[in-house]
Amino acid sequence: MPPLRHAFITGGSRGIGLSIAHLLARHSFRCTLVARSETALSAAVASLPSSQPRHKYIVGDVSKQSFWTSPVLGDALPRPTQKQQRGQIDVLVNCAGVSQEKVFARTSAEELQSVVATNLTGLMMGTRFLLRQGYIQGGGKGEREAELEDWAGGPFSPVIINVASLLGLKGGYGAAAYAASKAGVLGFTRALATETGSQGLRVNAIVPGYINTDMTSTGAIDRKSLLQKIPLQRFGNPEEIASAALFLTQNQYAHNCVINLDGGLSAV
Repeated sequence: MPPLRHAFITGGSRGIGLSIAHLLARHSFRCTLVARSETALSAAVASLPSSQPRHKYIVGDVSKQSFWTSPVLGDALPRPTQKQQRGQIDVLVNCAGVSQEKVFARTSAEELQSVVATNLTGLMMGTRFLLRQGYIQGGGKGEREAELEDWAGGPFSPVIINVASLLGLKGGYGAAAYAASKAGVLGFTRALATETGSQGLRVNAIVPGYINTDMTSTGAIDRKSLLQKIPLQRFGNPEEIASAALFLTQNQYAHNCVINLDGGLSAV
């Protein structure tokens, strides 16, 4: 029986990240979730469907360089052997992020750095670490590649999926640093895709609009006004974003693919 494919998901303890984990787990992936709260991570892993409970979690702050070099990360991710010729991660989902609810002129330097460090710098540091250490990589025709096949029965190529935001394209009041960080995620996606495609490693992005998560449940969000602007007149659900992640995982021609899921808001 072939080994379960492995999905490594930052920001996987709740919201979009957890919904992606649930859907991938139902499609025979084992998941490793990363977030800062061990309580939330423990509950999240316990909620994942699996006939063989091999899901794990790693507690850490992805914005810190020290996390990406910590022993706990190495213990949770055994390095690939030369025989495998394939990394231990088949799908990397960069979903960790923090929001912002303050006009730019009143935002402190520390707040600016925190938003950018988590949403963009941490994403790049983590991706670089996993690439450098061989945890996720394309190419090679070892045993693992021969065993892993996509939903159509053909060769499976690993994929990086970066979760950006509509605000990175459209902007938003009181979210200048957040918008800048998410625009950077899209730029990073396109640039990295040009470097890794020939290696058999795909890189894609999802651009959610307003989704029903903890981030959009605060009083700072004017839901009534937004609903009037969104052509579909509703917020999206995390499960709808997860279905896009599954598509990007399964479709082996999806590379430098950016999927907007915003209910049509980007068109108005």
